[in-house]
Amino acid sequence: MGVSQEPQSEQTGRPLLYVLSAGRTGTVFMEKLIRRYFPQIDATHEPSPSRYLLMLGNLRNDTGLLKGATRAFARRHQAAQHDRARPHIELNPFLCPVTDLLPHTTRPLHIVHMVRDPGEWAQSMTTFKASSKYRHIIDFVPFAKPFPSPRPPGWRGLSPFEKSLHRWNWCNARIEALAPQAERYAVVRAEDVFSPDADRRAAALTAIFDTLGLEAPSEIDPAIFGQKVNPAPSGHDLRDAQAVRTICGPLARRYGYDL
Repeated sequence: MGVSQEPQSEQTGRPLLYVLSAGRTGTVFMEKLIRRYFPQIDATHEPSPSRYLLMLGNLRNDTGLLKGATRAFARRHQAAQHDRARPHIELNPFLCPVTDLLPHTTRPLHIVHMVRDPGEWAQSMTTFKASSKYRHIIDFVPFAKPFPSPRPPGWRGLSPFEKSLHRWNWCNARIEALAPQAERYAVVRAEDVFSPDADRRAAALTAIFDTLGLEAPSEIDPAIFGQKVNPAPSGHDLRDAQAVRTICGPLARRYGYDL
């Protein structure tokens, strides 16, 4: 994939630090953890106006229109977040539609790729939909949610749960495709971050800190891992194990999920 020449800046050479996911993987929690234990770092979750970048990226992907505008918007957003005086970590599921625009010609790319069991993720995402501010309108706003482009065969007839599974595949495959271009890249499972097993949790956090170039704190309060930072509202149990295996099986097994 070609990358256009970037304007030089005083931050040339400093790594671009991202925590990317399809959403609902604990990234809000990770933002709070980083801010608490690394006060010298700027960390922002879904910084404005990245929702509009998501929508523009979806429009570009679906129609092929506004490619130049999408690239320019993505570059301005990247500069606004990562050309700060202090190091910055962007935790942003909204970037799934524009992952191809993240590599930079003069700055290394460090990516923590957060994943979650696809069945549990699709259940959570289908009931959560969006933050409470947008939850009741998100389904009616064109291009407001990332979906596969092109759509899988039979898309219109799929259940919301099945559509979410395809979205899980698409977002995670796009993030994973950045691995060869990243100086540092790690897949971290949300289940490991929040595991009651201290060793498993520590290994996941070490992978995150190493990828982002952070020195692990000497001690992290284990009580914080039991707190629900951004819970989904209650809803009907939509899980379909066969659909999960059929739609997400190969990719999920690559991330260590036994479906």
